[in-house]
Amino acid sequence: MNVHERIFKRLQTLGIIDETGVMKASYMRFESSGLMDLHVDNLLNDTISVAHNGKQNGDVMCDPDMQVQIHPETKSAEAMTFQNDYLGIFQEVYPEPGKYRPKLKKDLNDFLADWLKTIIEVQQYKLIEQEE
Repeated sequence: MNVHERIFKRLQTLGIIDETGVMKASYMRFESSGLMDLHVDNLLNDTISVAHNGKQNGDVMCDPDMQVQIHPETKSAEAMTFQNDYLGIFQEVYPEPGKYRPKLKKDLNDFLADWLKTIIEVQQYKLIEQEE
């Protein structure tokens, strides 16, 4: 199983997407005691946002927020962006049509796969809210 298939499987394990790759709700919020909530939003074109959000001076801050493209036909998913407002970082794998950053693509997908594994196995986040 490659990293893109692992990401897809972990999104299923969390209950974010079904077996066909469709997000089960337009918005989901997960909790784990003592940790920031995990927010998942259904965006456009088979893309979701997976984010931890904190607050600083009243502003919502991403820590991190990743946009993830779901590929239902291959039962895979890949990281598209990474944003961390506390560090002033915004990275895009595909900065413009026809171009991509191979090292960033590998790094973000490895990070996403590990982050989801930690969310499932160590932090044990549980779904507490969803909106259709």
